[in-house]
Amino acid sequence: MDELDDIIQEFLVESHENLDQLDRDLVALEQDPGSREMLSSIFRTIHTIKGTSGFLAFHRLETLTHAGESLLSRLRDGAQRMNPASADALLAMVDTVRTLLGSIEESGGEGDVDVEPVIAMVAACIEDPAAPAPARAAAPASKAETKAETVESVEAVEAVEPAAPEKPADPPAAKAAKSAPARAAKGPAAGADETAGQNTKRGIADSSIRVDVDLLDTLMRLVGELVLTRNQIVRGVSEISDPALVRTTQRLNLITSELQESVMKTRMQPIDHIWSKLPRVVRDLSGAMGKKVKLAMEGKETELDRSLLEAVKDPLTHLVRNAVDHGIETAAERVAKGKDPEGTLTLRAAHEGGHVIVEIKDDGAGIDVDRVAQTALDRGVVTRDQLSRMDTREIIALVFRAGFSTAKKVTNVSGRGVGMDVVKTNIEQIGGAVDVDSTLGAGTTWRLTIPLTLAIIQALTVECGAERYAIPQVGVDELVFVDGQSGQTIEHVSGAPVYRLRGKLLPLVRLDETLGLPVRNSDRDVYIAVLQADGRRFGLVVDRVLNTEEIVVKPLSGRMKDVGVYAGSTIVGDGKVALILDIPSLARRAHLAAETIERAQVDQADARPRDSHIERLLIAGIGERRVAIPLDMVTRLEEFPVQRIERVGSREVVQYRDHILPVIRLASLLGCYDVEEGETVPAVVYTERGRSVALVVQQIVDIVEDHIESRSDLDDDGLTGSAVIQQRVTELLDVRRAILAADPRFYAEMSESMVGA
Repeated sequence: MDELDDIIQEFLVESHENLDQLDRDLVALEQDPGSREMLSSIFRTIHTIKGTSGFLAFHRLETLTHAGESLLSRLRDGAQRMNPASADALLAMVDTVRTLLGSIEESGGEGDVDVEPVIAMVAACIEDPAAPAPARAAAPASKAETKAETVESVEAVEAVEPAAPEKPADPPAAKAAKSAPARAAKGPAAGADETAGQNTKRGIADSSIRVDVDLLDTLMRLVGELVLTRNQIVRGVSEISDPALVRTTQRLNLITSELQESVMKTRMQPIDHIWSKLPRVVRDLSGAMGKKVKLAMEGKETELDRSLLEAVKDPLTHLVRNAVDHGIETAAERVAKGKDPEGTLTLRAAHEGGHVIVEIKDDGAGIDVDRVAQTALDRGVVTRDQLSRMDTREIIALVFRAGFSTAKKVTNVSGRGVGMDVVKTNIEQIGGAVDVDSTLGAGTTWRLTIPLTLAIIQALTVECGAERYAIPQVGVDELVFVDGQSGQTIEHVSGAPVYRLRGKLLPLVRLDETLGLPVRNSDRDVYIAVLQADGRRFGLVVDRVLNTEEIVVKPLSGRMKDVGVYAGSTIVGDGKVALILDIPSLARRAHLAAETIERAQVDQADARPRDSHIERLLIAGIGERRVAIPLDMVTRLEEFPVQRIERVGSREVVQYRDHILPVIRLASLLGCYDVEEGETVPAVVYTERGRSVALVVQQIVDIVEDHIESRSDLDDDGLTGSAVIQQRVTELLDVRRAILAADPRFYAEMSESMVGA
C-alpha cells in the first residue's frame, strides 16, 4: 500500500506540473492554431495523464482525458481547426482534471466530481466544429471547487449560478464538505474568503521541487568545504579558553552537521532503483538456460548515495547473472537432489554500522572447493605449494582472481575468466568489500559491504614519522597501545611481526616499512590499529593516534593512484593535508604471513594445558599497581572532565546521561593517594538493575583474554586476590565488594533495588 501511495504522489506532482504547462500552451495555441509542434506536445501530455490514471483505476479521470485526447487528435491531424469553442472546451477539461486531482490528493479517490458536462462540451466541439462557443458553465464551476481559484472564475460562477437548478447544485455542495465547505451554497464571496483561508495548507504539488543533479553535486562540494572549515575552527577554539566562543563553535558544529545530513539525504535513493531491472534479467536468463528461478527482494527501501548506486549497478547485475548461470541447477538436477524444481535467488539489503550490506543468496549447488583448487592449478593461478597452505575460505576467494573460471564451456554469460575480478575491483574502488560464503549442495551467498557515501566519512587520523594519514573508521576494529611497562611487546613468528592480542596472534603491518619511511628502532610506545580487510584482521603499526573526525574525501591525481595504497586525500582540522589509506591494498601489499601465524596459533593451542582457566579482563593502572576487572562487569568506559565531578555531602558525583552517578575512586580504596590527575579522568561505569556507579582509575591499560594459571589468595577490601597477567602481578577486583567498602550506603541502596526488582 505504501508503494502504491508513492506512485500516486509522483503522479499527482507530475500531473500538476503538466496542467500548469497545458494552461500556457492552450492559450498560446489559440493565438497560433496551426502549430503542429505545440499540438503534438499537448496531445502527449494528455495521453500520459490518461494512461497513468487508467493504470491507477481513476476511471472518471481516464474518461475525461480520453475525450480531450479525441478532440486534440482531430486538431493534430488537421480534421478540424482550433477555434474559441475548442479552446474553451479544452481549458474546461484542464480545470476539471485539476479538480479531480485535488479530490484524489485529499481523499484518495475521485469523490463526486461531475465530469459529464465537460465531456459533453468537448463532444459538441467534435460533432460541430463550426458551432459557436457554448455558455461556459461547467468549466468555471469546476474552478470554483479548486483551492487556488481566481477572481475571474468566481465572477463566472456568479454569472451562471442563478440559471443552475437547485437540485444539481447539491452534489458539489456535498463534495465541498470535504474540500471547500459550502462554497457553492454560500456564494462566490464566501467561496473566495474560504479559499484564501485554506491556502495556508500546502498541497503535494507545492511540497516538492525538481532540482538538477549538478546543483546537488555543487551543494555537496560546498558542504564538504564547510565541514573542513568547521573542523579547523573547532580545532582552533579548543586551544582558546573563551566560553562565548566555545558556545558559538558548538552551535556552528551542530548546524553544519544538520546541514550535511540534509544535503546527503537529497542525494540518497532507494536501492530499488537498480533492483527494478533485475527481475527481467533473471526471467530472460533463466528461460534461456532452461531453469526455473524465483527472485525474492528484501530491503528495497534501503537508501544509498546516487553516485554509489551507479557504481554498484554493474557488479550487482553480474553477481545475479552468475548466480543464475553457475549457482542454481536445472529443474531436473534439483529434483534429482530432492530440491524444489524452482530455485530461489534472494537479494537482501540493510544498513549496518555506517554502511550498506547487500547480499545475493541462492539455494543452488554451491561452490565445489576441490574443483576450484584444481582449476586454479590447471590455469596457473596458484602453485601446488601455495595451495597446500590455503584454507577453504582462501581457496573459494580464488574465484576473484583475473582469468579464473570454473565454467565448462564459454557462453555469452560466462566462461571467459572475466567478471568476478572486475566485481571485486569496482567495489573496492568505492571503499567497499566483497565476501563469499558457500556450502556445497546448499547454496552460495555473496556479500557486498558498501559505504553510504563517498563524499564525507568518519576517519581516524594517525601519524607515522613526520607524515599524517587518515584511516576510514568503518575498517577500524580497535586501538592498542604498546608501551614499555605493560609487558606486551611485538614478537616475530617465522620472521613476520605479530602482537599477542587477548591470547591470539595478530599479524602486523608496519606502515613506515610499507611506505618507505624512516623505520623506528624500537617497538615500544607505538600504536596498533586493528583493521579488517579481505575477511582477515591485522594490525597497522603507527607512531601516534591523533583523533577521529569527519573528513571530506578528495580524489587523487593519476600519479598518486598508481602507488596503490591511497584511497584519496583530505584536509584535517589543523589545515594540513593527509592521505587516506586504502586498507585492502595495504593488506595485499604487505604479504601477510597469515598461514604461518595460524599454524603457530594451532601449535600454541595444542601445547596449552587443558585445565587452565580463561578469563576476559579489563586491566587498569592505579599508580604503580595494576588491577583486573572482569569484563562482564564493565558497562562502558568513559572519560570525565575533572571539573564535572561535583560533591554532594561526603560523596562525589558526576552528571551522566541525565542521571547523577556516584563516583568511587579506586585509588583511595587501594591507598594510592599520590595519583596525579590530568584534565580528564578515565572511569569504568558499572550498572546493575538500573543503578550505575563510576569507578575512577588512573589509566585503561588493555583488555586481555588470558589463561590465569597462577593465583594468590592474598586479598584486601574489594579484592579477590592476585594473579600473573602479561608477565606482571595484577590484583583481581571484586566490583561489588569494592563498592561496599568504598560506599556502604550506595551499596545498600543498590541491594534494595535488586530485591525490589
